[in-house]
Amino acid sequence: MFKLSRPRYVIQRYAGKKFPIKPRKNITSDDIVEKYITPKIVDKKTKISTIGSCFAQRLSDWLKENGYNYIDGKWDRVYSPRNIRQIMQMAFEPEKLLIAEPIWDFNGDWGNPYIKSAEGRPLKLPNNIDGANKLLEGYYKHFKKVLSECEVLIVTFGQTEVWSHKDAPDTAFYAAPFTGIKDGDKNHICKDLNTDDIKHEFEEIIRLMKENNPECELIFSISPIPLVASISSNYSAYISASHSKSKLHSVVLELIQNYEDVHYMPSFEFANAHPYQAFENDGRHVPQHFANKIMVLFKRLFVK
Repeated sequence: MFKLSRPRYVIQRYAGKKFPIKPRKNITSDDIVEKYITPKIVDKKTKISTIGSCFAQRLSDWLKENGYNYIDGKWDRVYSPRNIRQIMQMAFEPEKLLIAEPIWDFNGDWGNPYIKSAEGRPLKLPNNIDGANKLLEGYYKHFKKVLSECEVLIVTFGQTEVWSHKDAPDTAFYAAPFTGIKDGDKNHICKDLNTDDIKHEFEEIIRLMKENNPECELIFSISPIPLVASISSNYSAYISASHSKSKLHSVVLELIQNYEDVHYMPSFEFANAHPYQAFENDGRHVPQHFANKIMVLFKRLFVK
């Protein structure tokens, strides 16, 4: 008859790896990061930046308010791994970008489909080609400057669903396109990135940063903020959001082990351990006061 015990060698080797046996409301940061070893790579002088979804903005707000040496990339919200890789290509390899639709024209009001402005709309462009190109060149140079100078970059993956032009499927609009764009119903396609796509984008992000700023330490996190809507015809947005996060989470934790100077920040786990505190009344967005709690965890893990 088997006894309810475990072999001693298993207990010794994996001591401390048990899931916390307690009510979920009592989960603490100790439970989440116990035996999780991270390097202390940040102090108040470290040049640090963030790139990613709305959640990345909450992190940047905390860094600025608490006197860290934050440098602003001015890329605003960047939702998917493909969009993040694209920003890095704008900085380091703009000649390789295969952009089939460079401008969205709303009755003479021009916008860039690939960069989001702080106002939540496509980056506003002068309504002439020379002016638009000159403005974009300035943005690309700024992206390059920040990504070349930063010593720590926090990369936050937000979602997997992307929109693009059918003739350039490996590029991605900054978000779902607006209605009323000429021939959009004929030319715009949507895709939910699979795990192979995400792995490719992750590895390209690492390559672009290491080739152009080899001293930069990267910290990846998964945004806890769910999709606002989904392209899926099979599942609700709630199910699709969980699917998206699970793919991002799985790929990052799998691939991050291949790199010594690429790290993981468990913001996703911390938020989901406290679901009734972590989200505003809309059920999606993380209030700044809870983002501040996550950044206390960041300090514990990464700040000297």
